[in-house]
Order: sequence, then C-alpha cells, then structure tokens
Amino acid sequence: MSGPFIAPRAAQPLDLLEQSAAGGGWESLEQLFAPVIGADLQPSDRVAKFLYALHEHGDGRELVEWLMDITMRLPWRVTGKTMEETAILAINRQAIAGVGEVILKVIAKGKELADAERRNQNGAGA
Repeated sequence: MSGPFIAPRAAQPLDLLEQSAAGGGWESLEQLFAPVIGADLQPSDRVAKFLYALHEHGDGRELVEWLMDITMRLPWRVTGKTMEETAILAINRQAIAGVGEVILKVIAKGKELADAERRNQNGAGA
C-alpha cells in the first residue's frame, strides 16, 4: 500500500535481480569482476609505447613498481562486519587491483608494438 507520502515501489523484481547477479553460476560471477576496457577506452598506440618506454627506464620502472604496490600488491583486507560490507570491500579492492591490471596490459601492448617496430626497422618485416 502506498499512502500520500509513500511513493509506489519501482524496483527490479527479485527473480530478475538474482538471475542477473548469479544466474550464470560461477562463470557469470567471474565475468562480473573481470577487468574490462571498452574499445573507446583503449589507449592509443603512442600512449602504450610511451608507458612501455617509461617502464623500461630506471626511474620509470620505479614508478610502475610503486603503482603496482598501491594497486595489485595491496594486501586484501576485505573482512567487514556483515556479509554485505565484506562484499562491498571486496568489490572496492578488485576495482583498485583492476587499475594495476590495466596498466600491465597497456605496458605489454606497448612492448609488442615496440618489438614490431624494431623488427620492421631491421628488415625482418619486409
């Protein structure tokens, strides 16, 4: 019932909510937490090569190592007072780790591009 001060409920039915959250089993849950970079969020080749070059430089390597310390290597402290709080903390921690994962993927892409350029310059690509 809704009175004059209570708005009618406009929520997704519980069965649909459950299906979207866990309907696909473990694989669906893993997909939910997998890092995703859409095509429109991919860095340019120039940025990927720059990040790789930075990674290969002494001071740049130290910067990338620090970024991994505060993202991927950060200890997992996700115990909350309730199951819901623990889940929120885990999702937050996964989001932080996702930044590090993306940085490593971009460095790998930059290495591939730099290696391909070297092969082409050496005549191997001809």
